Amino acid sequence: MINLLISKSHDPAYNLAVEEYLTYHYQAKDPILFIWQNSNTIVVGRNQNTYAEINIAEAIKDEVKIIRRNTGGGTVFQDMGNVCYSLIVNNDKDSQSNFEIALQPIIQYLRSEGLNANFSGRNDIEIDGYKISGNAQLKTSNKILQHGTLLFNVELPRILKYLNVDPEKIKHQKVKSKPARVANIKALLEGINKTIELIDFINNVINSYTKNEETKWIEFNDVDQAIIHKCFEEKYQSRDWTFAKNEDFEISNKKYLESKGLTEIKINVDKGKIKNIKIYGDFLGYIGTEALEFALLNVDYDYHSVKDVLNKFALKEIFGDNFEAEDILNLIFN
Repeated sequence: MINLLISKSHDPAYNLAVEEYLTYHYQAKDPILFIWQNSNTIVVGRNQNTYAEINIAEAIKDEVKIIRRNTGGGTVFQDMGNVCYSLIVNNDKDSQSNFEIALQPIIQYLRSEGLNANFSGRNDIEIDGYKISGNAQLKTSNKILQHGTLLFNVELPRILKYLNVDPEKIKHQKVKSKPARVANIKALLEGINKTIELIDFINNVINSYTKNEETKWIEFNDVDQAIIHKCFEEKYQSRDWTFAKNEDFEISNKKYLESKGLTEIKINVDKGKIKNIKIYGDFLGYIGTEALEFALLNVDYDYHSVKDVLNKFALKEIFGDNFEAEDILNLIFN
């Protein structure tokens, strides 16, 4: 038997709270399959530095939700063209914790559609060299959670827009950029003259795990909902969970801004607050940067908090004509 839940929410904070509840609290002897989608979201791996992984300025500008998950691995962009799955099984001697084995139902389904799907690397599914799924795991004393993404029809250019690519990772993977490595399943199907709607794709993914199995739909009672809501509010809606985990670092960013001059910013961040900041450059302001630097001390290293401080200053007097708050924010958060 398989316990099945399809989320009606597209809020990543709520969906991750549900996933955590299913992993740590929901009592089920049989496997759990949770299907969910997030709208306009960046999900950061548990051990990553959120600021290093994301172009924060662009993400904030586009009102992209940013959230940290419980599992390791890399940062991903998700929209409604992406399908997330979570498979939760008992952590016992008979359980399968191997990525490749757990992904076989999806791989076999994709092959049945005529696609050359294969397990690749540590935790991916690829089709003809294009990554269409990334996966991660979490083990508790009782359960193993494996979850992943399935790129069905994602706006791929937004991956490059929001995600910072580590040069070391590119060098070792011998690729030019993230979008060069990924593709949408829908487009790959169309390449072999097949068409499928998102809802049918989701149903087929579910069927790949539930065929020949009795299916039990998961329903939450009031106690379940209360625990989920508490986790949703106190953890996944908390700025500290998403941003503060890796907020002890130094930043140095330099950029020549056309018609404005060369600007360099050095920042020390400790426990999520700006502890030191210096601004250098050949810009043509006439009152100096000292007052602004002082005002930014002990301010949360947070886009909106810093923007509130910048808006209190006459930036053209400090930096010269044509300078806007966005110019400084882009240097601080990129």
